[in-house]
Amino acid sequence: MFGKKDKEGEVATPEKAKKVSPVDVMIGQLDSLEAGKEMTFRLGEIYVKPFISVARNSTGKQFTVYQDGKDAANKPLGKRGKFWDADKAKDIVHWIVEREGTIYRG
Repeated sequence: MFGKKDKEGEVATPEKAKKVSPVDVMIGQLDSLEAGKEMTFRLGEIYVKPFISVARNSTGKQFTVYQDGKDAANKPLGKRGKFWDADKAKDIVHWIVEREGTIYRG
């Protein structure tokens, strides 16, 4: 009625570009990990063990999540323990974001 009509006479609606959120970026990065590779995240300041490493598996569940403490220089301590296994990157990323987590580049 009040829009531009295309050649068939139907009203054309402009397509909006979808905004990519930081959550979508982190999900995409986890999904694109190769088997045997991992990514590390840092949780908010209130956590005693703030480092979360997510490893991509070749068998079983797709991802294994590990938790690690921090040393005096605020870097991963190296004594990590298995936290849980997951099949969906989305579940892991939402858990990390709820705890004010970000990608760690150390």
